[in-house]
Amino acid sequence: MTTTALAADPVCASRDAILHEIGDPADLTVVHAVGNLGDELITAGTAALLADLIYREITIDALPRAGGHTVLLPGGGAFCRPYHELMPRALAVAGLRFERVIVLPSSFDPSEDRIRDALSASRAVVFAREAESYRRIAALCDARLAHDCAFFFDYAPYRRPGRGTLNAFRTDAEAIPGRLVPADNEDISRTAAGLEQWLQMIAEHELVRTDRAHVMIAGALLGKRVEYLPSAYHKLDGIARFALAGHPVTRLTSPPSPPSPPSPPPPRSPRSPRQSGAARGQRSWRETGRGTRVTAIILTRDRPARALDAIDSVRTSGQPARTLVLDNNSAPQAAAVLAHGVATRDAALRRSDRNLGCAGGRAFALEFTDSEFVLFLDDDAVLAPGALDALVADLDAHPETVAVSATVVLPDGSIQHSGGLLEVRDGVADFTGIGAGQDPRSLGPSGPAGWVPGTAALVRREIFERFPLDTRMSTYFEDNEWCYRVGRSLPGCFRRSREAEAVHRLTTAYRPGIDFDTRSDAVGLLAAHARFYERHGVLLGTALLELVPELRGPDGVCEIAAARLLMELLLARGEDWTFMEWMNGGLDAVLSSGGRLRTQAELITSQEQELAARERVLAEQAQLLTFLHQRHETLVRVEQGGWWRLRGRLLPVLSVVSRARTLLRGGQP
Repeated sequence: MTTTALAADPVCASRDAILHEIGDPADLTVVHAVGNLGDELITAGTAALLADLIYREITIDALPRAGGHTVLLPGGGAFCRPYHELMPRALAVAGLRFERVIVLPSSFDPSEDRIRDALSASRAVVFAREAESYRRIAALCDARLAHDCAFFFDYAPYRRPGRGTLNAFRTDAEAIPGRLVPADNEDISRTAAGLEQWLQMIAEHELVRTDRAHVMIAGALLGKRVEYLPSAYHKLDGIARFALAGHPVTRLTSPPSPPSPPSPPPPRSPRSPRQSGAARGQRSWRETGRGTRVTAIILTRDRPARALDAIDSVRTSGQPARTLVLDNNSAPQAAAVLAHGVATRDAALRRSDRNLGCAGGRAFALEFTDSEFVLFLDDDAVLAPGALDALVADLDAHPETVAVSATVVLPDGSIQHSGGLLEVRDGVADFTGIGAGQDPRSLGPSGPAGWVPGTAALVRREIFERFPLDTRMSTYFEDNEWCYRVGRSLPGCFRRSREAEAVHRLTTAYRPGIDFDTRSDAVGLLAAHARFYERHGVLLGTALLELVPELRGPDGVCEIAAARLLMELLLARGEDWTFMEWMNGGLDAVLSSGGRLRTQAELITSQEQELAARERVLAEQAQLLTFLHQRHETLVRVEQGGWWRLRGRLLPVLSVVSRARTLLRGGQP
């Protein structure tokens, strides 16, 4: 439905458009929204919209086990960068389980790769809740336009005059970095006890100031004056223009932000910078750094402050180095902050309009370097003073070495890794960190390593011509795969430096769980495991049992047969199908098959041993039978001889002779 069609009575027209699309299905399933109290308002509005329909309501965790004719996915802001973990996967799973899928009115930011890819692959009917989202997704999917479901909620019982100002600016992951909030700010979407209290808090004020979409919607529909600041993407501006034009809603002036310096336009594809003005700028950067032996490559995405700290650490680490920063498709605000910071630090910046992943991003950045050494530095890691000097000195002193790792410590002072060890046994490649968890003072001197983690590692650039990074290891573990490949061809080519230190400000870690979000993340990481298995024919042991605890056997080790089956399924059926089957219990037989296979192997071994014992008995019996047969043949020959036929005549004579001998000895016959 177009904007013109909605103009006369937009809320009623939106209701009719959605209900018409739903139609009269054989069965209808509604997935409950997940999120804050604004999402609860969506749920309440959706219930009002569907009041005359019969449907069942399920949680998103139950979606992989459900099925039927038509499913409605909840509307909201879960197709945006900060909160895109759930809905792209839910959209794919819903398409596998139901005949028809309808996404209720939502905002969309398809500059996030997972969102764009999910929409492009889906056959769902997708409702956008404002014109800007509709414009962005119209070419990707079967897109429609309608009001947010919060507009269908009955606000009449809550309308009353209010007093004073409510400052309700967000303080969660979608908050714009660096935006100051008023001293009396209360993020009611996180602090209110429930939807009822949330509505009452809005109703009792005269003016509502916010950067939350549903606080803005509720405030306007409750008759309040509303002033809003834009959010991290176009959501609030779009809803205000499309759905609240007739209400007293005013856009506030955004807080001042540092001016963004001129920068090359984003490439149309990951490869286009090689033919663009960006490449010409890179040549100038190369010329200014001519003679420098090291180029530091730093990939970053939506973490400009940390990336700038990483740049600063390279600049103060002793060894002269050029720095190349690849912006891996950051959001506009983060990209602007990064661009300004990089320009003031005499570094080079390249930007991709796709998230290339770590392997893809580093491989792309390598194309712009020609130095002797390349330093890979994570954007949340910083080099200690003198670290780069120590890394370069180590490679100079050991020409047979292709890469050396710094000793990386965590914020608590313990070692994360100082290089690593690699052991391949029983078809599993286990990568461990040397010194992990120890006090740095207990670490031994610099020396050989089995592999070099990519957190802070110096590599001879020429080695990538022979061993390029595998860009299909896009999610994680790309350093494990590269080191495995290089180490098999060049044994003893890795080292670690005790003298070079770096701090890794790692703040998140995978936590095993069975919920939708956690298992979705796990499947994404398992895809990298499957790629490693596909390329090398061995399992990547790193974190495998953390991702899939069901693979742990009774003896505490990985069930190899079951893990291999899981990898084969991932390669054959893909992430979404594997995730769905894992969630609904369809993989239970596979994940537990290792124990069954082992039991069957033990049974087979026992049967083989029993059969061998029986064969030994049969062999002994055959030997005895052969002996008896030979004796029988001998007796037959004796019986058939002439002497045997005379035995009847000879026996009486022998008896007389025996008696005569007895008489001669003086005995009695």
